[in-house]
Amino acid sequence: MNHKLYKILLSFCLVGLQIWFLFVTFQYTFFGIQLQRNELMEWHIKSFQDDNIRLELGLQVGDKIVAVNGKAPNENNIVQKWATIEQADTITIARNDRQITISLEQVVQPAFDFISLFGEIICLCVSFMILWKIPHSKSARLLSLVFLIVGIIFMCIPPSARGDSLAKVLISNLVMIMPFVFVHFLTLFFKEKSGVSLPTAYLKYVYSFMFLTFIGRCIYFTPLDTYKFYILDYRCVLLLFLCGFLLNIGLLFYVFFKYRRENSSIQAIIKLVWFALFISTAPLAFLSFLPILFTGAPLVKSLYTGYFVVFFPLSFTYIIVTKQLFDIHILLRRILYTSLISMVPTTLIVLMIALIFSNEVTVKNMSLSFLFILTTISFLLYVLEYFVTKLDAIMFPKKFYLQLALKKIARNLRTITSFRELKDIILVDIVSTLNVYGGAIVFQYPHSMETIGEGVLDLNEIEQYLRENRLDDSKYSIFVINQNEEYSCYLVTARKKTNTLLSLEERQWLSLIISYLAVSLENIYLIRKLTVKLHDLASQIPNEEAGQDVVWLRKSLFELQEQERYRLATDLHDTTMQDILLVRRRLISFINNNEDQQQVVQAIKHLDLVNESLRQSCFELNPHLLQNIGLIQTIQATLDLDIGLNEYETQFHVDGALIIEKLDIDIKKHIFRIFQELMHNAKKHSNASKVIIKLAVADDNLCLFYRDDGVGIDPHALAKDKRLRTIANTSFGLEQMKSRVLHLSGHLELLSDRGSGVELTIRIPIPTQEGSTA
Repeated sequence: MNHKLYKILLSFCLVGLQIWFLFVTFQYTFFGIQLQRNELMEWHIKSFQDDNIRLELGLQVGDKIVAVNGKAPNENNIVQKWATIEQADTITIARNDRQITISLEQVVQPAFDFISLFGEIICLCVSFMILWKIPHSKSARLLSLVFLIVGIIFMCIPPSARGDSLAKVLISNLVMIMPFVFVHFLTLFFKEKSGVSLPTAYLKYVYSFMFLTFIGRCIYFTPLDTYKFYILDYRCVLLLFLCGFLLNIGLLFYVFFKYRRENSSIQAIIKLVWFALFISTAPLAFLSFLPILFTGAPLVKSLYTGYFVVFFPLSFTYIIVTKQLFDIHILLRRILYTSLISMVPTTLIVLMIALIFSNEVTVKNMSLSFLFILTTISFLLYVLEYFVTKLDAIMFPKKFYLQLALKKIARNLRTITSFRELKDIILVDIVSTLNVYGGAIVFQYPHSMETIGEGVLDLNEIEQYLRENRLDDSKYSIFVINQNEEYSCYLVTARKKTNTLLSLEERQWLSLIISYLAVSLENIYLIRKLTVKLHDLASQIPNEEAGQDVVWLRKSLFELQEQERYRLATDLHDTTMQDILLVRRRLISFINNNEDQQQVVQAIKHLDLVNESLRQSCFELNPHLLQNIGLIQTIQATLDLDIGLNEYETQFHVDGALIIEKLDIDIKKHIFRIFQELMHNAKKHSNASKVIIKLAVADDNLCLFYRDDGVGIDPHALAKDKRLRTIANTSFGLEQMKSRVLHLSGHLELLSDRGSGVELTIRIPIPTQEGSTA
């Protein structure tokens, strides 16, 4: 509630300030007549901020101000406080021993009024955008505050120039505090992005001092003569701004030299901050503030150099929001190159302007024109890549559709596991994209050839060409994909339907496709080679007795399987589940601090469901309860979780629990995996109404009995094809169970008939203390 109240109060204050400042800006004309008081307490014109006003009113530097609005200048509050003439209707001057009364008529609204309003709108919008996009980052909130300060400074420029006391006080305090808020932001930013902790306690004293200076400046709201105080205060503001600027530079030097070897990411951040900070503050510091301190006059008015301050927050926000923080060197190189390229057309345009308007050419006008045109062209070149990408379909349709087809083919290649799938997934897209009559992929082995084709092609003719090594035939375009001692692979395309050759873009596109195909086809070949070897090995296992000869293979496979399951379960628990719990805690914290809770409550419920699902998946991958509570209670807990979720009734019986729980953990894992497979088959295939499971110890054997009253298994299907009775060719679930039983030197017996359910008995010898089976 407090945060909402603060936001509401801040919004009301900003709206109130904006209304008042706009009223002052458009109610009074800006004259920019700067005065100076001599020892005799007489006021003379010191300078003009706009020479056009000087010429229009007929005033001169050195004119003595006799009266302002018919009163002595010392009785005018704006003259007394700011040594300037603003918000006046008439002035009386003394020149050459005669007095002249000048009426200050309305003049054209100065351009900086609208420029300041534009800068203010940009800064305030970006400030609110940062809070909206990155609401939970402390450094982002301070960056938003930097934008807010710069926006209010822009807001204060027009009324401050017209002598408004509130605008003068605000702009003085904000210019002083801005670099120190920036230091605070950098400190938190380094901590969030690189883990570098820097002290912040001294900033409390800095902010306290700033608050005291704000109270001291309340003297400007009194009718007192504050001319001398204002001159001193003005220099103090400039000095504190420069101190804050140097503090930022010192902080960057300190962090860079202390942590550059410990933390590589700090270098990228330092480069970013150096670049943004220098461009933002160097013009204001070196062209305006330092010359004022040493010579009393700026080289360039702060009204213009102050706009560079916006560059830092805009560039910094762009890089952070677009997640290009560590690509600063790429951005700098792009900016440098676009600027160098832009100098050529900029120079030509400026020379043309100088020739056309030769009578009005000045160094100042040409310099400003050059900078403006250079900035505009550089910006357009920089964003050109973005617009070209967005308008690719219109500007470069052929290239665009080739890229779409490339992305589609690359995505489809990830799903291919067999050679025949290439026709429907890849060849169709290649033929349609290139607009050819047909295409083919050919595997050429030492003594055979395998070809798949799409479209109008003579596959026998293509194979004949390849046997004769006629790769440069004009009828077909033949591209080599892979070539080694075991096989060669080719992509063949027919002529285009337009009867033209493939363009350069199409050939480049096709070379990329071939590079993708080379990897995918090599994988397919290796998969096929491995499959053949596995089938050869499986054919050597006609029955359970012969299976004992390759027990080492089963053991290795089971161990690898369990290790991978353990790794997956650990990764899920340590990453995804922890992230879910963290989000849940944050949502609960949000509920405690806000009124609108319904959507958050629904999100927490959804997270709980996801978390429970992940927890169940982790348990299935790695049943850690086996070590904590044992095999029997783990099976019982698993059955309890399924109560109400299955359509059948489950009964679980145990006999000889003490002996069972003394078994080795590896044996327990195999028994539990067999139990999981049985329950999975019961859920998916049995259509049973009752399932009975029993664990018992009989004749030094661990026995697992399973029975259901479901649809059963057709014994004729098993008897009809002898291959179905071999271990390597049964269904995957039964094969896994048989393999585990054989690994444990056990025996599996399956009895079933269609419509009479399934009975399965597993007997596993219980190892003796010496490690052999009884």
